[in-house]
Amino acid sequence: MALNHRSRRLSDMEFYIYIRRNPLGLFITVYDRDVIEDNEHFKNKEVTRLTDEYEVRRYMREAVSIILYGDKAVELGIKENYIHPDAVTIQYGVKVAIYIETRRL
Repeated sequence: MALNHRSRRLSDMEFYIYIRRNPLGLFITVYDRDVIEDNEHFKNKEVTRLTDEYEVRRYMREAVSIILYGDKAVELGIKENYIHPDAVTIQYGVKVAIYIETRRL
């Protein structure tokens, strides 16, 4: 299956992403796939699509607000320097972190 400029397999799709735009910019919420599929507290959350790390990183670069749920999503935020490790909390047994770009607002 060809998506964008590269081929992605379902097994590569590790994240659900919810994308919102408004006059202030791009707002994204990223969930580990298992958080949406297996955690009762998150099963009914609105998402835009299932995606891979490459696309999540692409959206992160543009976003003014990033909310991350799950081990993989939070670790990606830390790795990409959006999240400080001490700023991670737990909600319903799931790691959560929030980034807000205040310089552009």
